[in-house]
Amino acid sequence: MTYGFSLIMRGADATRDGFLQIAQRAEALGIDALFCSSHIVLPPQEKSGYIMVPGRKYAEHWKEGYWEPFAVIGFLAGQTRRITLGTSITVLPMHNPFEIAKQVAEVDQLTGGRFVFGIGVGWFAEEFEVLGQDFHTRGARTDDALALMQALWSQEPVTYEGRFYRVREAWFSPKPVQRPHPPIWVAGHSQATLRRAARFADAYHPVRPTLDELPGLRRDLRGYVEAAGRAPDSVQLAVKLPLVFQDGPPGAGQLPTEGRPRDIVDGVRRYRDAGAQQFLFDFVPEKLPVALDTMERFAQEVRPKL
Repeated sequence: MTYGFSLIMRGADATRDGFLQIAQRAEALGIDALFCSSHIVLPPQEKSGYIMVPGRKYAEHWKEGYWEPFAVIGFLAGQTRRITLGTSITVLPMHNPFEIAKQVAEVDQLTGGRFVFGIGVGWFAEEFEVLGQDFHTRGARTDDALALMQALWSQEPVTYEGRFYRVREAWFSPKPVQRPHPPIWVAGHSQATLRRAARFADAYHPVRPTLDELPGLRRDLRGYVEAAGRAPDSVQLAVKLPLVFQDGPPGAGQLPTEGRPRDIVDGVRRYRDAGAQQFLFDFVPEKLPVALDTMERFAQEVRPKL
């Protein structure tokens, strides 16, 4: 069972000093991992709903700055010794997969094998348009990219022939430290996501799932894992949830990890009983003092009781 937090990557508190303070405090507290989100450019949100929810807008503080994860992870690789660093998530079909495969291998080298590669297909159609990427083929391109990347990380020279990407007898290095590659987490809630996780992932990574949703997601995932010819326990469940300390129990619209310490302990236990094996918590709001206090309280008031 591992417990990590989302690094503050956007807004006024996403700074070099902020990254250092969170990473150093997290490592001192025994937090297992820090993960980085990403967006490249933020055009006007005219038709896309945030995380596919119609009418929902991304937060205004994103416009104040949004760092790229591999730069931050490369920086923190030399500032930490134990903590795992990862992406949650890289929107893979926005990128050239050869470049992302190289960045993954390099940060895995720089961290000494302390990297987790979380990916998703994205929701922000306007961002895809600005970047010149086809929003409607993003799922198929992600599957092709993951297969290509696995070849790039394992073969030398590399030959791969896919629908969108191909390479013949090319040299690609460095390779990752972790073999055959760093753990892959696949995020999303669709059936296509579950099939992708069953084929490629070390962990399925749903974002803010409810306890009512998890049984169905796990049942469908098991079916796809079996169809892919993999062992039933080969894909773990890594959930992403808000962690909020407040004076009362979870209110309407909140998840079980928002409340008093005893509520959060109970909520984490309930997710664990529902099959979660790895936890990634979001700071709410994304402010440096909140991040430092939340990690401290989790380490002192919650984790010892789990």
